[in-house]
Amino acid sequence: MNADNSSPSPRSSQLPHPSPSPVPTVPPNPASGHDRSGTAVPPTSRPLWHSRAYRDWFAADTADVCAVSLRTFSIPLVGLALSGSPFVAGLLVTAESAIGLVLMSFGGAIADRHDRRRLMIALGLIGLALSVVATGMLASGTMTTLAFAVLVVLFAVTNGLLGPSNDAMLKSIVPMERFAKAQAIREARESCVELSGGVIGGLLYRLAGWLPFLVSTILYGIASATALRLPKRTGADGIEAVDAAATSTATPTVTATSGDAPSFLMQFIEGWRWTLTRRVILAAIVQGAIINVACVGSIVGVQIMLAARGTDAALIGLVGTATGIAAFAGSLAAGWLVDHVPTGLIIMLTFSVLTAAMIPLLFTDSYAVIVVCLAAPALLFPALNAGELGFIYGRTPDDMQGRVSTVFETTVGVPGALAPALVGGLLQAPGFGFRAVMMLVVVCSAAGLVLACVTATRHIPLPEHWSQVEL
Repeated sequence: MNADNSSPSPRSSQLPHPSPSPVPTVPPNPASGHDRSGTAVPPTSRPLWHSRAYRDWFAADTADVCAVSLRTFSIPLVGLALSGSPFVAGLLVTAESAIGLVLMSFGGAIADRHDRRRLMIALGLIGLALSVVATGMLASGTMTTLAFAVLVVLFAVTNGLLGPSNDAMLKSIVPMERFAKAQAIREARESCVELSGGVIGGLLYRLAGWLPFLVSTILYGIASATALRLPKRTGADGIEAVDAAATSTATPTVTATSGDAPSFLMQFIEGWRWTLTRRVILAAIVQGAIINVACVGSIVGVQIMLAARGTDAALIGLVGTATGIAAFAGSLAAGWLVDHVPTGLIIMLTFSVLTAAMIPLLFTDSYAVIVVCLAAPALLFPALNAGELGFIYGRTPDDMQGRVSTVFETTVGVPGALAPALVGGLLQAPGFGFRAVMMLVVVCSAAGLVLACVTATRHIPLPEHWSQVEL
């Protein structure tokens, strides 16, 4: 099976009909005013913000994202304070990331098979309950390392199984011709949270270790309350009604019966087999997994090292803010770079800058040097993601998009999720400490650079020539 002649698989009743037109080789440009088939898209009659359903979804999703950001920032700091061990702090971060990644693919299936509104409500209520427990135990001084580890695992399980419902719900309430605009708004929101999350988390943690969880409690309450206002299912077809304009322009659905739909297991296996037999995707996975270890290792290593030596929590948060600002600036130039520089060259250039930027941290743990070295490669990663992922998903058949995305994110993400535990152990290495972490980071960065220079990704051209290159 290849990207050009694979036939679409049967869809569930919640998904639109597969398009009868050939699979596009280059992702459509939302700004061009045309859909995937090349036909003109009529202008929308009113902004997204005029839809109450969209406003409620955006409020619920934003509250959830902010709560997760605060909790993610606080976990290694609270873990270190409770245990006094950098290894335990890193292990807690690893547990949350790894469990969430492993359960993510199952969460996607759950979101496609069950009422997404109810899943979002459950996500908010469970998050609220867990945050209340964490706040109470930390504030009363009864929290232990084991109890905190159990809470971290429960948070991870909840996010892994119920978190994908937020993404799926957006596709249910926004008509196809408005989805690109909705996604653009969401990306801008993500950048704002990334820029401010570390600073806000650091300030709250400096006031009291339990305060980030108290604020998370409020945010989860907002998420569940606004999710309650989302439209319910309107019938057996499983489509959530937004408003007259949305439902009148929504793509018709196809109802799949149990007799004509392949089993979950068969689709799951097919997705892994197809993805791992594409040369470019496999090369990108191997490179991404190694580079992800370098990136996660440097970030977590810096965070735990600074906390262990008594650096103000607000200053620790500013490291992430500086990196976020660099990534935001890079995202502004990403489109131009992808259009004018071959993607294969962008990949090699990004990994070169990453490797060079990490080398100084072998010799110093100066706060100022750390900020500069972590921010520098962040300038190029938006262009790398836009080019490489744009090529991969643009050349992937429509009926394989979800499974390819899941396989790619899981295989690339799991090694990075396991990295914090290794980082925590390396920080305790006698005579090396932070330098041992940076040795690992530099080795992984250099290995990723070598692979980028010798594997199939180096041949990815400019977008106008993507159709001439096979996955």
